[in-house]
Amino acid sequence: KGLTENLDYINDGDPETDTDLGCNGIWLMPIMPSTTYHKYDVTDYEAIDPAYGTMDDFTTLVDECHKRGINVIIDFVMNHTSSQHEWFQTAYQYLQGLPKGAEPDASECPYVDYYNFSKEKLGGYYPVEGTDWYYEGQFWSEMPDLNWDNEMLKTEFEQIVQFWLDLGVDGFRLDAVKEFYSGADEKNIAVLTWFNDMVKSKKEDAYLVGEAWNDYNVYAKYYQSGMDSFFDFTFADKDGIIADTVKGINGASAYGKSLVNTQELYGSYSDTYIDAPFYTNHDMARSAGYYSGDYSEAQTKLGNAMNLLMSGSAFLYYGEELGMKGSGKDENKRAPMYWSTDADATGMCDGPKDMDDIKMKYGSLEEQENDGNSIYNFVKQTIALRNESSGDRQRKGRI
Repeated sequence: KGLTENLDYINDGDPETDTDLGCNGIWLMPIMPSTTYHKYDVTDYEAIDPAYGTMDDFTTLVDECHKRGINVIIDFVMNHTSSQHEWFQTAYQYLQGLPKGAEPDASECPYVDYYNFSKEKLGGYYPVEGTDWYYEGQFWSEMPDLNWDNEMLKTEFEQIVQFWLDLGVDGFRLDAVKEFYSGADEKNIAVLTWFNDMVKSKKEDAYLVGEAWNDYNVYAKYYQSGMDSFFDFTFADKDGIIADTVKGINGASAYGKSLVNTQELYGSYSDTYIDAPFYTNHDMARSAGYYSGDYSEAQTKLGNAMNLLMSGSAFLYYGEELGMKGSGKDENKRAPMYWSTDADATGMCDGPKDMDDIKMKYGSLEEQENDGNSIYNFVKQTIALRNESSGDRQRKGRI
């Protein structure tokens, strides 16, 4: 409900006003039930985590977004589930109940083929307690990896996709797509090709963006899948092309060449690619911390402008428009939106319990919105400029 109540901050649906950011899309990080604060270990793919509200709250959010011209994409975790997911729990307990020396039979328990079980302890594998079996969990023991060779698993996810499309979502952000088969890009691309074709057969204009965190020469190949976008990691983070250019490590000419080179490479794999530039995200330090000294505020503004004025679908991590800070452990990078210096003000909430106390150098929204020179107002004006020329920036920009 809190997000719905604050939608006018993102876009009020009235092109004549200038009090909103002017964004026309929202990416919701995982909203499905989970055992962790970050929700990247799903226990039920067709429900809303109670921490965020109810399914009715979600459908209201989607409806209100669409009234304002805001598209909604949701985080979709396909590489793994929670260890507490019913599929994994059933498979785990089935293996524990097998007589010693017996082999699992998918006709008895289909879920044993939904995951990667082995009698060999490979890297990233964990024991099934009381047995000589191991399961794959490349990210964490509580995030068992799914087996994308299994056709029944694909059928499950087709039904899950239909469930969310029926609720009105406009697309999906796919998490960790290069880890479906770690180190096997061609097999990952095959899964994404299936997923793209399946989703587009249900909703032709669905927007799909993937996270393939790697060098651009690697993730460029993933455009062969037909997916609309992949996050452009080349330009992001504290040592990405944007930050290095702002710091003067790279010159303007080198920056321009980087833009052209990446666009040409993406275009060699797909005629319909839409770049997905971003400056930072929930796994990276916030960009205001990339700079120090007398010009740090100006550098923060410039970096945001360089990201927002790139072609394609530009992503802005919440709070970047305020110059929020946060680095080190993940919890610090995911601090709550800094609406006000008053902890009891409307919209304020507690962050992750392990988050450090973070000093916000540039102030809250409440402090910045009436300051014409603030980072917030600069970002808002930059988005307005982008929207005025959106036809030129939707695909490939010109240098």
